[in-house]
Amino acid sequence: MPIIVNCMIISQIYFEHYWGSYKSNRLANFVLTAIITVTYFFQEFCLLQLSWINIGEAAFMQVVSITMIFRNRSNWLWWWLLILTPLFTNIVEVMMGLQTWNTWWIWLGEALTFGVLCTILTHGDASTLHIRYVLAIIILGVIKLVTLKIENQLTLVKVLAPTVGLLVILCSEGQRYRSEIKNNLRIKQLQTKIERDDLTGLLNYRALSEKIKELTENDAIHDIVIGGLDIDHFKRINDTYGHFVGNKVLNYFSTVLRREIHQAFPNHGYVYRFGGEEFSIVVSNHSILEVYTLLQSIEDYFAKKPIVTKEGIKITISFSCSLTNRLNGETLEHTLKRADKMLYSVKKDGRGWIITDQQYKSMNK
Repeated sequence: MPIIVNCMIISQIYFEHYWGSYKSNRLANFVLTAIITVTYFFQEFCLLQLSWINIGEAAFMQVVSITMIFRNRSNWLWWWLLILTPLFTNIVEVMMGLQTWNTWWIWLGEALTFGVLCTILTHGDASTLHIRYVLAIIILGVIKLVTLKIENQLTLVKVLAPTVGLLVILCSEGQRYRSEIKNNLRIKQLQTKIERDDLTGLLNYRALSEKIKELTENDAIHDIVIGGLDIDHFKRINDTYGHFVGNKVLNYFSTVLRREIHQAFPNHGYVYRFGGEEFSIVVSNHSILEVYTLLQSIEDYFAKKPIVTKEGIKITISFSCSLTNRLNGETLEHTLKRADKMLYSVKKDGRGWIITDQQYKSMNK
């Protein structure tokens, strides 16, 4: 039975993963909620049948809902299922002739007591989440023993079988939990590697696409400014001083740009590198004028603070930039093409300056 319980936990974890993917779709969300609920109570019914056949007592009930709550305490569905499980279990027992209605106060007491204890454990911070989960399972076993004592059904078999079973569940679930943590860490590391530029550590085009999607789906976002930036005459720097110095210039430029953007627009400013000397910035919930003013100050910073090589060579850098507001319903590709077209006009007219949508329109009237 402990192995069956672990299989049930895994199945509900997969269901919840699917559920999380369709949160924005009301119909899909409703269907998956119904599937999870029906599956859960079917699982609990099977556990009830198996435990009565083997030890003559309901065992391992609520273990699945407890596990899911400690995985995601903000999911209201699992809290309801946790509270309803003792009621469901005992109603089925009454219908099967295994219990009487006279013990209704015990059912209610089990549901409320354990609901309160799980609330305390999930919201506490005195120990790790996994330790608190272990305590919840132990408390579940203790409450069951107290219930058996109240009902005068405390026998050796009814005590040992569930106790050993719960220990097996804790061991296997603990191993699965540790494996899941390791896998999530590996996935996060791989995702970071995929979304980061190796040289500068900046985010790349893949990350930019994901960020724009995230911003456009967020109702709290009201403005998205996208900028295209190029370091001026970078090829000349590479040809004159070599690629090692060129890489140093790229790192210097990206470090200053990222620092200034993040300080000026915390949680709303992002910097990306597309390759070579091409960069992009995304700023949300700030006007294009604010971004323009900051970039002007960054231009001044580079003019006053040239990069110095180990050989003592001073290299003053500048950049060209185009700033455009992303339009509602516009694809990222379309916005970037407009920014790139504007940037080309800057390069053609002398480099070292910043152009906005409004300026570009005035120039091309």
